[in-house]
Amino acid sequence: MRVALLSNVTVDLLAGMLGKNAEIYVPAGYDTWQREMTDRSSGLYGSGPEAAAVLLHAEQYNNVWNDETRGGQLIGEWCSAFRAFAETLPGVPLFVSSVDICGMKCSYGAEKILSAHFEDLLIQKVQELHSEGHAVYILPVRELIADIGRKNFYYPKMWYLGSMPYSAKALAGISELILRYVSASGGRRKKCIALDLDNTLWGGVIGEDGVNGILLSDHKEGARFKDTQRLLKKMKEQGVMLAVLSKNNPEDVIPVFDHPDMLIRREDIVASRINWEPKYQNIRQLAEELNIGLDSFVFLDDDPAEREQMKAECPEVTVVEFPPDTSLLPYAVEKVYEEYFLSLDITGEDSRKTEMYIAENRRRAEREHSATPEDFLKNLGMSMDIRFMTAEDEQRTVQLINKTNQFNVTTKRYSQEEIRRLSEHESCDIITVRMSDKYGDQGLVAVMILEYERNEAVIDTFLMSCRVMGRCAELEIMAQVRGMLEKKGIGIIKASYIKTAKNAPVAELFEKLGFDAVDVSAERKMYRAEVSVLPQSSGVFKEVRCSL
Repeated sequence: MRVALLSNVTVDLLAGMLGKNAEIYVPAGYDTWQREMTDRSSGLYGSGPEAAAVLLHAEQYNNVWNDETRGGQLIGEWCSAFRAFAETLPGVPLFVSSVDICGMKCSYGAEKILSAHFEDLLIQKVQELHSEGHAVYILPVRELIADIGRKNFYYPKMWYLGSMPYSAKALAGISELILRYVSASGGRRKKCIALDLDNTLWGGVIGEDGVNGILLSDHKEGARFKDTQRLLKKMKEQGVMLAVLSKNNPEDVIPVFDHPDMLIRREDIVASRINWEPKYQNIRQLAEELNIGLDSFVFLDDDPAEREQMKAECPEVTVVEFPPDTSLLPYAVEKVYEEYFLSLDITGEDSRKTEMYIAENRRRAEREHSATPEDFLKNLGMSMDIRFMTAEDEQRTVQLINKTNQFNVTTKRYSQEEIRRLSEHESCDIITVRMSDKYGDQGLVAVMILEYERNEAVIDTFLMSCRVMGRCAELEIMAQVRGMLEKKGIGIIKASYIKTAKNAPVAELFEKLGFDAVDVSAERKMYRAEVSVLPQSSGVFKEVRCSL
């Protein structure tokens, strides 16, 4: 991945560290980062970055931090440069380090100290840029300083000799932090954490100690396990699936979920295997049940033998080291989140992911017992809501566009700013589709971007979440689009399929929808159809609400 590293200090050593995992661009000259961002002909833009990080050292500006006006002006200048980057490269994530203003010395007791004000002001201004739809994020360097300790983070001798203020330990931490956030921006995160129970979610062994004998409370020994559950609960609310792998009797485990200090409830668990079978066999069953790969799992277990067996039998699963001192368990789980599950943005669909997977399991069970696929679809009682994208749909639309691979005819990627501009353009429509059935709301599951050229429509993007594939949704969507185009007086619609490593499921989609292939190569197919030949309503949906 191509990453631009900009700073107001010397970062050659840091660039060397990052260069082991990414292609790094560093501007020529000292403290040229603002000029690079505001000049569209700079080497920064010529390098074609896929992500950028700005590392700011506050001590470079010690003469302004005691003046509210001058400090505010400086942060305003910084943010103008961030905005210039975001507008020049919409969708390219920019990570701005939080600042640690520690240069104020020899202050008297009643002196007004503005360092915290300016530290928070920078975060506030970056968050305002993000709320406008720009892919600008805070890189939490200040928290890293707190973890390492200020005296261990900085290296004064190198600052005065070479304008490089960081210690070797600090550089390693910053490098890891940048790579972690860059990786998160690319959507490369795990999906599920598979949890042991005894001595993991609670202290003790439930089969021996009973519900009243386990350690789980707000104080002393039991607090470490409750704090661990608190973190896991928050992860679940951010879209991480929690699964259970436990060697226990189910009748011993079930009552624990009614324990007054149990924060993880049964409804928070997407799937479980509580039995005496090998855990590597159970996790394979979970992967099949959830329809995710083994490489989507992180395994947390206090038993070293279980961890080693999982590594040997399922090497795709990420097995994390369990702390020998369980007082460190909450910190270990926090690190697991940061390394494997970090997200930059959370949508409503993310927060309901567990419920959606549980509902999907129920659908799968009904499909297996249905006489025919048609009976299954009609018995689902499916509803569809198809409309032009609203402001509330924007974030989820961008998320789908940038992470959907299988049912995606062109796999074009767009930033939130680009989607907003397209939605405002008179020659373009962005159509969103929501679905639900008797098992629950599946949220926003499909997106189509149409562009218009005189009396013709062109499908720029057509994608759909894999969780609704096989439900005839594409036929119903196209039927509703047909009606809209006929009202607009458009007679011809064009489309294309661009082959990728993952979108084989839609290789013949347009043939099924009535299109004719007019230009075919190994990597791309171009299509054309008269609007009048597009599908009519599929008839399998109980209700279709269309406001196109």
